[in-house]
Amino acid sequence: MREHDVVLTVISGHHTFFIAVERRDRNRPVGVTQLEAFTKKCQETGVGQGVIVSPTGFAKTALVKAKALGIRCLTLEQVNVLPWLLCEYFELYKTQYLQFHFDVIPENDFEQKPVNFILETDEGENITVDMLRNNLIQAFNKEKPEESTKPKLGTYTHHVNIIPQNLSIIDSATGRKERVKQINTTYKCKTELKQIPLVLQEYRDVGDPESIAQIASVDLDLGFTSGKFLINQKLETGGEIVFIPNDKKKPNKPN
Repeated sequence: MREHDVVLTVISGHHTFFIAVERRDRNRPVGVTQLEAFTKKCQETGVGQGVIVSPTGFAKTALVKAKALGIRCLTLEQVNVLPWLLCEYFELYKTQYLQFHFDVIPENDFEQKPVNFILETDEGENITVDMLRNNLIQAFNKEKPEESTKPKLGTYTHHVNIIPQNLSIIDSATGRKERVKQINTTYKCKTELKQIPLVLQEYRDVGDPESIAQIASVDLDLGFTSGKFLINQKLETGGEIVFIPNDKKKPNKPN
């Protein structure tokens, strides 16, 4: 079994065509030996078109060999500016919830305020403080701010009153049960702005001075997921925005 960095499957009518892309990130230009080894691997895996991308370029003899073997050679160049890009940074707003305080108000007062209590739904499910906090955070994250507004930076304290529909409070000492009228919540959060510089690159065909694609990319760690955010400006077809999550699984191997 052999594997390529990227395999593209192109279906046209009743025909299926495979394109293999190899990235050679070496300190020196790609030589004839690497071209011949890549060509052999393409033949063994049933690939019809091979493409090599090299940030360090290709030896002159390798370019002659690539033309004879039908291998396309691309360079990946760092650039300082892309004419269509309006900013140099990706802005990432991160909000941390630092502290929560819940004050449970029953419909009828207890004779003595419970020291220990249980919150229970009508279906008999116990609701913990952690569950209350997590549900609140999920609700906050679902709120869509207006497009023209940006999150407020800094540390702030907020107050929210929750009116549950089917929740009761049970005094652990006496077993007395009362419906919950309202839960007054106070929480503290901190919002920070991180500006991450975009990496600007161009793909070029060695035999053609025009760009094939212009890319602005940044590596992001969002906590729940991480990956690469790409703005890909294809000169022939227009632009696209893509997020590629990190996947530690091994890629499927072609035949």
